[in-house]
Amino acid sequence: MPIVHITLIEGRESEEIEKCMKGVAESIHHSLNAPLETIRIMVQEVPPNRFAVGTKLKSEK
Repeated sequence: MPIVHITLIEGRESEEIEKCMKGVAESIHHSLNAPLETIRIMVQEVPPNRFAVGTKLKSEK
């Protein structure tokens, strides 16, 4: 059973995230020959002030 965790910075529309989840599931289905009903995808959204690249927070412009 493939399990995929996706972490995103908050701010995307629900429709975009759902499209991504479906695309990832299809990709795993085709590349690993895994049945769709066995694929688990979880999306975690992180506030921009809780994500940094080096010393720069994503909330900083």
